[in-house]
Amino acid sequence: MAKVDQDYDVIVIGGGINGLTAGCYLQKAGLKVLVLERRDEVGTFCSTQELLHPGAMVSVHANGLFSGVGPVPLDLDLDRFGFELLMPGPIVYFAPFKNSTALAWHWYDPNVTYDVWKRVNAKDAETFRTISKSVAPLLESGVAAEIFKMMFFQPMTDESFLQVQQLLDMFSAMVPVFPKDALYMTGVQILNEMWEDDRSKIFVAGWPITLAVDITSRIAGSTIILMMTALMAGAGIACVGTARGGSHNLTHALARCFVHHGGRLLAGCPVAKIVVEGGEAKGVALSKDAIYPEAEFKARKAVISNLSPYPTFIQLVGEDKLPKFAAVGGRNFDYRGSPLFTTWWVLKERPQWKCIDRFPEIDRGFSFNFGAESMADVLRMDEHVMILDTPPDPPVNLGYCIHTFCDADPTQAPPGQYNVLTWANVPTTIRPLGGPQKWDDIREDYGDKVEDSLSQLVPNLKRARIARYCDTPWDTWRRNPSSMGHMSSGYYGERQWWSWRPFAGCNAPRTPIAKLYISNSMGSISVTSLGGGYTCAKAVADDLGVKDRSWWVSQPGDYTKLFLQRIGANAKQIA
Repeated sequence: MAKVDQDYDVIVIGGGINGLTAGCYLQKAGLKVLVLERRDEVGTFCSTQELLHPGAMVSVHANGLFSGVGPVPLDLDLDRFGFELLMPGPIVYFAPFKNSTALAWHWYDPNVTYDVWKRVNAKDAETFRTISKSVAPLLESGVAAEIFKMMFFQPMTDESFLQVQQLLDMFSAMVPVFPKDALYMTGVQILNEMWEDDRSKIFVAGWPITLAVDITSRIAGSTIILMMTALMAGAGIACVGTARGGSHNLTHALARCFVHHGGRLLAGCPVAKIVVEGGEAKGVALSKDAIYPEAEFKARKAVISNLSPYPTFIQLVGEDKLPKFAAVGGRNFDYRGSPLFTTWWVLKERPQWKCIDRFPEIDRGFSFNFGAESMADVLRMDEHVMILDTPPDPPVNLGYCIHTFCDADPTQAPPGQYNVLTWANVPTTIRPLGGPQKWDDIREDYGDKVEDSLSQLVPNLKRARIARYCDTPWDTWRRNPSSMGHMSSGYYGERQWWSWRPFAGCNAPRTPIAKLYISNSMGSISVTSLGGGYTCAKAVADDLGVKDRSWWVSQPGDYTKLFLQRIGANAKQIA
């Protein structure tokens, strides 16, 4: 320790991509920042490993990267540090069904989306066109950037939620098919009112569920369903893809950026305690298992926790240091909602979709959902995850399933081979079966069920299979104890939504402890959009009066426009 500086302006606990984002911004702004990571490398939830087959790179957790929707890649010049966002094709998301039909979302031409929809349900296709004609001009005028800014790149306050409500009121007034009292409805009620065909409802619900939002709730469910419907009907808004070399290259770019600007990054350093004196965060103490056992580091201006609420407030701060409402909120934070069972295949031939003759557009699609053939399947999944605490059987894969990375980036699989990944929505604790550790006993059996389900849509799946890897919520928990097995920092519904997240009165990213901030509280899209880290860094910089921010100017949507130019595409309006 004689050669390691122990005094910093800001200490970040956790080297995940949002902790690194916060560290990059504050270090680049002239502060002296230390990032402490428990593992031997940063980026637990944005890592890429060679797990199951030589040359096949598995991004174990984060796969679809939303980084392009926000300001971070441009502000931090991440392309310079090795980050390259890739899109396998213009179909960003599709949903295939057993009757050889499919719905698809073309991310910059809604005419293609409409054409696909028309082959499935003509009435719902006209509903889509009505929405697109109404909202696309508004979104392209800059409102889309404001939506992303309000939802992912500024603190979720009562004032900002009032802005969202006013925006939804404006949409409802402009779009004839939007319910006029939408905020008083659940997401499921809105789906039932707007769409005729269950396939349409499943298709629209897929992304909100992927984002870990409870669509059966009021406010949270309705807000996200309406927002995502509007964005899907717009053109060239949602820039999502993969990174060349795998998701971990986003982590690497952030780490390079942080170190380039003078930041200190220490791995193998689990934190045992946030030092709080007089109601103020003063620094941290490391675990006895750290490479610097029980060392203490002082933070003159701020401590940022990139961990989830329970370990941050209950384990690291301690209930005796918290006001009662924060102790109750931290202890009762709900981690249910969207733990994931991940199945990854390496194939010796391209997936051959059963519906490809009628829907050739999906052949180069990026992400997909499957396993739900009716809204009853969606509600069955929700019941198993939230109430019954047992894996849905048959599985419902309304997580973020990836068709094949190899179309965009051949480095992620050996020549002539293809990767396919699926996320099945399951509970973590499975108490009726004996607890979360029982996932070790049932992983391969459940993987067989996921494979059987996907084989009904991809008939050559089993024949083409070279290798398969199954990853469970218990693996997620062990790999990242802060997650409690959840994909994105806990339940995202009415009682843990907006200014009530992570609990009422927290005022995230600020906390009830002075000079203590959190960068991992905003939900799943904020993870790979880097919104949690961005918002936290801005709050710290505002509170400290940091002046070196002339470079801190990019807005949501700026990177998307450049990305479209790079691939030679233009956003279109619907005919």
